[in-house]
Amino acid sequence: MVSSLPVDQVIPDLRSALQQSNTVLLSAAPGAGKTTRVPLALLNEPWLAGQRIIMLEPRRLAARNAARFMARQLGEAAGQTVGYRIRLETCVGPATRIEVVTEGILTRMLQSDPELTGVGLVIFDEFHERNLNSDLALALAHQCQQLLRDDLRLLIMSATLDEQALTDALQAPLLVSEGRSFPVDVQYRPLPNRNTKITDHCARTVREALKHDGDVLVFLPGVREITLVAALLSDLPASIQVLPLHGQLNDAEQKAALTSAPADQRKVILATNIAESSLTIDGVRVVVDSGLERRNVFHVGSGLNELKTRPISRASATQRAGRAGRQGPGVCYRLWPESTHERLDAHIRAEILDADLAPLVLELKQWGAEPGELFWLTPPPAAALQQAQDLLLQLGLLQPDTLALNEHGRACAALGIEPRWAHALLCLHALQHGKPACDWVALVQEWPASRRDTDDIIRLFRRAQQNRGVWQQRVAPLAQRLWQTLQTTTPAVPATRLQPDDIPALLLALAFPDRIAKRRDNSERFLLSNGRGAELLPQSDLLNANWLACADFSIGHSTRIRLAAELSDHALTALQSLAPQLFHQRTEIGFQDNGQFVARRHRQLGRISLSSAALPQLSADDWQQAWADYVQQQGLGCLPWPEDARQLRARLALAHQYEGQDWPDVSDDALLKRLSDWLLPFLISARHRRDLDKTDTQAALLSLLNWEQQQQLNALLPTTFTVPSGSAVALDYDQQPPVLAVKLQEMFGYEGQPTVLRGKLPLLIHLLSPARRPLQVTADLPHFWRHTYAEVRKDMRGRYPKHPWPEDPLSAEATRLTKNALARQKAE
Repeated sequence: MVSSLPVDQVIPDLRSALQQSNTVLLSAAPGAGKTTRVPLALLNEPWLAGQRIIMLEPRRLAARNAARFMARQLGEAAGQTVGYRIRLETCVGPATRIEVVTEGILTRMLQSDPELTGVGLVIFDEFHERNLNSDLALALAHQCQQLLRDDLRLLIMSATLDEQALTDALQAPLLVSEGRSFPVDVQYRPLPNRNTKITDHCARTVREALKHDGDVLVFLPGVREITLVAALLSDLPASIQVLPLHGQLNDAEQKAALTSAPADQRKVILATNIAESSLTIDGVRVVVDSGLERRNVFHVGSGLNELKTRPISRASATQRAGRAGRQGPGVCYRLWPESTHERLDAHIRAEILDADLAPLVLELKQWGAEPGELFWLTPPPAAALQQAQDLLLQLGLLQPDTLALNEHGRACAALGIEPRWAHALLCLHALQHGKPACDWVALVQEWPASRRDTDDIIRLFRRAQQNRGVWQQRVAPLAQRLWQTLQTTTPAVPATRLQPDDIPALLLALAFPDRIAKRRDNSERFLLSNGRGAELLPQSDLLNANWLACADFSIGHSTRIRLAAELSDHALTALQSLAPQLFHQRTEIGFQDNGQFVARRHRQLGRISLSSAALPQLSADDWQQAWADYVQQQGLGCLPWPEDARQLRARLALAHQYEGQDWPDVSDDALLKRLSDWLLPFLISARHRRDLDKTDTQAALLSLLNWEQQQQLNALLPTTFTVPSGSAVALDYDQQPPVLAVKLQEMFGYEGQPTVLRGKLPLLIHLLSPARRPLQVTADLPHFWRHTYAEVRKDMRGRYPKHPWPEDPLSAEATRLTKNALARQKAE
């Protein structure tokens, strides 16, 4: 065991906390030694009772290195007491007590054994990185602990944790360990002007940084920038090695970057944020930080991922600077202005906010829980959850009525890969093409994007097979694992025979049905089945293709197709037999100047029209579909919305907002999705555009409510409010908050604030003059009476002398009459 580390000081308290509480938080500064010290220190605790410790480490490189380091502390090789499981590599044995795992491996363990039999402690390391799989694994492990295993301990560790948020959410004790770090001199070197490239500026700063002793660690956003900076530094002396460090390198290449340089040499390590945490790189005394990172951002509307370069958080900047002070005093050069540093986000943005949630939703369906039933530090966005569920329905993984996994969905979930790929693999396996399909999936997932030299996946496949090193190290192991898993299902007898070159196109079309593309006219532009446009790359190898199945895009000023396969007529026919739900008919109606209809029936793949024919007349069912399509295309604005209908819709929106999901969602998107539930029954006899203009939208909206809800609506959100004068004044729900516009004199004597929704929502009071002009707008009527009324009275009683303006409005009688009319009424 190495000499003492700072985290050793809190280990006694940590042991005690875990003895008394089943969930504990540990915030340990960089260099404290938490990753490799804590699991070993807890291995023989009585409450563990010989069970295993599982530690979730977000990055493969860090997981492997942490396990190997802990094994060396025990004088063993990895795979004995300490082992690891990472993608495509497992190093554990029957005696393994500590397993360091990555990505979705802990989730797979939970899915196969929800009680985590034989596991006594789960450690979430570097939780501040807010990895989607870490958030999901914590949600499942927390529910396992709450429902099945109250003896299961959870330990959440991080160097830059949002401590207060997590402590409050989990109601767990927090321990803090100071790190062992030396002073780091932080210097700012912002870009001299907007025309300077970050790579050029970074290379110049590295040359400046070399005046200091020690190795230099450079943080760059991605592989492209690493390659460019390496080229700019290629003229450095032979005694200075320039080495890359990123996730696309093999084990040997990563090891070269992490191994200490010989005594007569120095290293410049060009790294992505893979080196931000968990790794201590011996010899580093200088950090050059670009202040940038590259992350995938999923766009819910298009279903596409965009690789975005963005500024890092202050927490990440602290982590990066700390790399220079692990083993001695260091220097950190930040390539951004000091004046902007405090404007950076405090913590890393949770991946769950920007990710495609289809894999998460599939995991939750398999687990058997709704998102709202689980613990989330950052809840998944509702729109992304809905998009993910819609995709699983489109792929045919869910029962349309219950939204539970069907047989195909359960088979996809069992594969343990993304639902798109699982669906495509199982479909091709049913055609007895599962083994080659595994090779294609492994190619797309594991071949480094930086080594693509074509956008044609077939050409890429052939060239990749010639590079035996990368193929054998990365592609072949994943393909073999997928094939082993796939063989647990029995293939059906194929109804359709495929040509070998059709396999990748059909695979991509099945996995990404929303990314099938058809050429527009004779241009290089394509229409995607999701309705978006896309273009080929300038030097594309797919210029002669009319149909494409696309796997990857770049998103900028335009959407560019980066990887695709030509989709032949034969493959398109096979797709129809395998996934008929992707194809549908749409009846389009238009109107001539005289209001008569013109109808065409389109056969479509998503938004792509396959064929079109004129319809001289329509059946009743055709008309219903035609009106549905028409309203979908035109929007709800094509319907009449008189005042009563607008008010009703506004009231329903408030009921949904304040009273919950039992009340219908009447947003545009929700109503357009449910046309058959409320609108189409009122269009059964509509055959002309003027019939649409006669639609009773108020009655149509009311049809969404049962009788009891209609009565409740009138009680919760009445159309009128009875004011002290006895008048029933109409409320205006078109405004937020709803408005009660009433003559001031009619509110005399009313001391409170008028509300609706059982007092939850105060009304906004427009107090009117006798001429019904606004005198005062207030959301606090008591305050108005006590502090503002006197001024209003002073101004108004001379202008409206026939109307009462008492000194004390709260003791006066409310009235809608003039003083004379009021006197006559009393005389009578």
